[in-house]
Amino acid sequence: MAFAQSNAWTSSGWVTSATVQDLTGNANLASDQPLLAGHSYNVTLDIVVPNTSTSTSNFSVSLNPALAPAATGPVGAFWAVHNPSYGGYAKAIFVPGKPTVTFNFVQGTLKLSAYFQVPSNFTNPVAKYSAPSGNGTIRLHIPQEGVILVSVVPFLSTGIGSFSATVQDQTIQTYLTDYNQTSALVPSGKIPSTYSSLVNSLLGEAAALNKIGLPDNGTALLNVIVPSAFPTPPNSSLQTDLLVGLAAAIVVIVLLAVLTMRSRGRSGYSSHIINDVQKDLAVLEVTAAKYDRAMADKLKSLRDKLSESK
Repeated sequence: MAFAQSNAWTSSGWVTSATVQDLTGNANLASDQPLLAGHSYNVTLDIVVPNTSTSTSNFSVSLNPALAPAATGPVGAFWAVHNPSYGGYAKAIFVPGKPTVTFNFVQGTLKLSAYFQVPSNFTNPVAKYSAPSGNGTIRLHIPQEGVILVSVVPFLSTGIGSFSATVQDQTIQTYLTDYNQTSALVPSGKIPSTYSSLVNSLLGEAAALNKIGLPDNGTALLNVIVPSAFPTPPNSSLQTDLLVGLAAAIVVIVLLAVLTMRSRGRSGYSSHIINDVQKDLAVLEVTAAKYDRAMADKLKSLRDKLSESK
């Protein structure tokens, strides 16, 4: 099943509408497009104040404290007011260079732009792992959903409006793009339907890797699922079963090598694992040559690539 994103960013309460411009990518985002870590943005908001308060003097509009100044946009400014004629705007109390700006509590519509950058590590929590060579840490890639980036809060009160968004990073988006493309290979006929169970199983494994924060490993697995690795099945059901098993073995072996090299580097332990993988590939290569020369050549190519990685 292909991944689809809906309502990646939303506004609520007094924030009645929003537009998002990706300053880094020089593009306007649709509401189903998440924000990207490391990019700068201009988010323009319509803030509708429903009444003039006699008990509360003002309200504030604040950026999430994790955000940084935009790399492009107004120099030294987080904010810009598009309609200074709004009755609650007072130049004396509006300081555009601060993450929080203040307005008088006056009925009307305030049109305001927020300029900020999402930190590049916003989606990369650190996880600890244990390995034979010792303990270590690894940065994961986890989408951050429903992050409140801008909030509106009346003085001495609770929040009354906000702009929220999903934040991803390029590694996550690369995985999602590859997943959608790979999931279409069997339906489009580029991979014979005989292999649909195998392909769906591998898609599930890739999705599981992405879910635990390893979309780059998921992408490595998806990149093995290419039409050339799945020859036209022979008529014999026995030979078909052999080729399906062979294709599965290829993918599992390559994934093992990718994960090993990622988590342990070019250590002696990693070299030992790769040597074992190469031996298994050599055996499979001999078996495959009896049925399909192209598959045998593919195995030899993979074995050669692993030699280069040691």
